[in-house]
Amino acid sequence: MNTALIRSVAVSLLVLGCTTLLLGADSPRIHTDRPSPQTLPLPKGDDVFHFVVFGDRTGGPDEGIKVLAQAVEDANLLDPDLVLTVGDLVNGYNQTPQWMKQMEEYRGTMNKLKMPWFPVAGNHDIYWRGAATNPEARPLREHEDHYEKHFGPLWYWFEHKKSGFLILFSDEGHPDGRPRDFGDRDQQQISQRQRDWIAKALAEMKHLKHVFVFLHHPFWWSDRYPGSNWDSVHQLLAGNGNVRAVIAGHIHQLRYDGVRDGIGYYALATTGGSLSAGMEYQYFGMIHHFNVVTVRDSGFSMAAIPVGTVFDPRQFTPDRMAEVDAARYLLHDFVSPPIPIRADGYANSLTQVRLTNTCRLPIDVTVLAKGDKSWLLAPDHRHRQLQPGAHLIFDFFCNRESGVALDGMELPEFELRFDVLANGARLTMPPRALKARAVLQAPASGWVRPETNGLFVLDGKSACLELDQAILAGLEGPFTVELWAKPAAETDGALLSNLKVGGFSLDVAGSPRFSVQTDASGVDARKTSNLKPPLSIKSPRKLSTGEWHHLAGVFDGRQILLYVDGKRVGSTNASLARLGSDKALYIGARPSPAWNVHNFSQPAGFWKGSIDDVRISRGVRYTGDFEPSPKLPSDAAAVVAASNDQAFGPFVPLTTPAAQALVKGAAKLIREDR
Repeated sequence: MNTALIRSVAVSLLVLGCTTLLLGADSPRIHTDRPSPQTLPLPKGDDVFHFVVFGDRTGGPDEGIKVLAQAVEDANLLDPDLVLTVGDLVNGYNQTPQWMKQMEEYRGTMNKLKMPWFPVAGNHDIYWRGAATNPEARPLREHEDHYEKHFGPLWYWFEHKKSGFLILFSDEGHPDGRPRDFGDRDQQQISQRQRDWIAKALAEMKHLKHVFVFLHHPFWWSDRYPGSNWDSVHQLLAGNGNVRAVIAGHIHQLRYDGVRDGIGYYALATTGGSLSAGMEYQYFGMIHHFNVVTVRDSGFSMAAIPVGTVFDPRQFTPDRMAEVDAARYLLHDFVSPPIPIRADGYANSLTQVRLTNTCRLPIDVTVLAKGDKSWLLAPDHRHRQLQPGAHLIFDFFCNRESGVALDGMELPEFELRFDVLANGARLTMPPRALKARAVLQAPASGWVRPETNGLFVLDGKSACLELDQAILAGLEGPFTVELWAKPAAETDGALLSNLKVGGFSLDVAGSPRFSVQTDASGVDARKTSNLKPPLSIKSPRKLSTGEWHHLAGVFDGRQILLYVDGKRVGSTNASLARLGSDKALYIGARPSPAWNVHNFSQPAGFWKGSIDDVRISRGVRYTGDFEPSPKLPSDAAAVVAASNDQAFGPFVPLTTPAAQALVKGAAKLIREDR
């Protein structure tokens, strides 16, 4: 064996052996049976824990206790090791009976935490104030005794996972016994007694990895507390070498004063307390929130979370999802016939819009009637509240004067807006709109056929003709679709299509193609994963640009076949194909393949070129090669026959009775022989 190769193998084995020794059999590693050059980094393996800090509860309305209760639920979901406060637990500034009642309310709410919680005393918790009715004598230490009996010591410390938690008292008052008042500069002090205790406590915590300090007033803010002796306290904290953060409250606004001698200074806003009216914005730091602190050996990180934004993923059960789907898919429909419009533009009809509340919750409903200036719609909206399972019908009168041209006319639109009324919350759903159905009334003698041929020129961008999906609804069994087309360029696009759930498509994808969808009619179109891919056959040759071609697709019950200019160019086995689809039928486009909440039909895949006669028939018209007819007239087998010879505004009459297509986009009718 080559000496260099032997040396290389030996080095590789040595490295592999060293790696195994370093990792050890039980070391964390990525497990896989796949080879990969990538080395994935593993998460930190150090001990880590979390704690939560609640802001002030006081000064706000009575409903603030509900905010605190929501914060308790949020904290239980996050499951930290412990919860702390920054003081002002009760509204206080009262006598003993009122204080006791507020204390019981706060403790009753906080005791629903699933982890231990630790209080900090604030001015609202300690300050006593008399009352005109049933006055009591002012206690010597105001509410201090009540606080220590029912909440805990005014200052204390404890250890958890190599971290110390130091709780201070910033409302000691004045030694002369004057009423407590944090606005008094002489009371903006940490007493010598407490500072001596702080020094002793810090010495006892010297061996710990981290220390976090909590108090109510942010005494380090000298502009607000000009009498404060915080600098002397800070020197004690900084000298210990392991104090990481000081966290306070009181100001009801988030504040961060940066890092001083390795100690971060933070103030919280509120967790149910008062906020400046009209200023309750995250940008201003005036929100109901709590902070989450993550502690590692290497340090800590802190994040503020608005109350109510943490939620339990277990609430999203199948029953809840059924409620969501009911709201997501709720849609109004029409129970009245299409609006009849005369050729002179006149219309006068009652349109009835139906809505059934399939949600399990009440809904607040508004239906708005919209139309261009040629329409008079009355009323312009209707509003009701609808209980679960209930239904209603809204009536709208649609009027249009005679003599107003049909060119440029837009059909009225009925927009549904509704809110789901859920557990005291109003959940606004996205609006959804339906275009009114309309039919252009044919003269008693029928449409007069123009002397010259008409056809539509389509721009490949937005132009097409649309036929209501009902025209082919439920039609199964053998069928034939065909048309005449002249491409303006070598571009792809759909010529005739309603393909989605069921339906077919005659299109160009490099060369002509015929496709059918064989899914059963019971398939839920909103679940696209349930849809089979369509079956297709494709011509081996492209269409000639600037020349007319006849295309025909046939389903004979067993297979589909494609004919181009009367010549069979391909076939494939197929069954269960049907004409009917859940989408509109487009000439010069296809239904958008995108998933749509309400199954509205939207055109896509536009064709660039000209389209003339279009015919869709029951049964098999072609079984072998044939000579295409220049015109595709209506007969007993024809379901749709469109000569495309004339249009009245947006309406394109079909040669099959009582039906029409609607012009979409810039479809242009021209007179031209083929």
